[in-house]
Amino acid sequence: MQSSIVTKLLALLTIVSETRKPLTFSELVAKSGLNKSTIHRLLTICTEERLITFDEHRKVYFVGPKIFDLVRNAYSGYDIQAVALDEMMRLHSLFDGNVTIGLPNGMEVVYLRVLESRRSMGPIQRPGMREPVHCSASGKALMAFLPDKMVHSKLDGYKFEKYTDRTIDNAEAFFKALQEVRELGYARNDREEYEHFMGISAPIFNYMCEPIAVINIWTVDSLHTFKELTSWSGELRASAERVTNLIGGTAPDLASLRGK
Repeated sequence: MQSSIVTKLLALLTIVSETRKPLTFSELVAKSGLNKSTIHRLLTICTEERLITFDEHRKVYFVGPKIFDLVRNAYSGYDIQAVALDEMMRLHSLFDGNVTIGLPNGMEVVYLRVLESRRSMGPIQRPGMREPVHCSASGKALMAFLPDKMVHSKLDGYKFEKYTDRTIDNAEAFFKALQEVRELGYARNDREEYEHFMGISAPIFNYMCEPIAVINIWTVDSLHTFKELTSWSGELRASAERVTNLIGGTAPDLASLRGK
């Protein structure tokens, strides 16, 4: 029922969680449309259960630690491989390429699962294999959606090892490539680590708008052109977005990444 205390409590928690600044009692009354006695009763319940915190000094209310505990516990219970598998299988059925999922590990990407193409592509990524961030689509997709200041910090002292003539070999060029990834919504690798391998990668985000994993499609230039590979990017992005939604995540506001 719309008048139930649970509905009203959820409405109050939504207001508190979505606001850009802590709210006073009067502001909560105005935003919720509920009467003062109802708001007072709900706030008493929420503060006792640590769902909302009251700042005695400023006389304002904000999200309590119990909310973060609940979210953290929920996130610790899922296996991103299992959550993403349906979308990986969908991509595998649509396109004649290898589909992989990877996670960040320092300045490398480690691959958890690989769905191999029906056509042989020679030596391929295996679960547990790693790639440097600067010459892989996966690494670019993970780095691109971090705040600029964090990217610069991670690149301080980083060695840009040269693998092919196409490998990005300096921080300035890499940072420029990351800006392109942000604009496109996915990353590309055109034979930057191996002479014949090409790949595209799209990020998966958590509830804090952080890139926590990537879904990739890759192939070799003897089977597909780079233009053909990048034409698959729409479906790749859609799959990554669906996995993000399944885990309650959201993509960051690109403006928020700049200058932080």
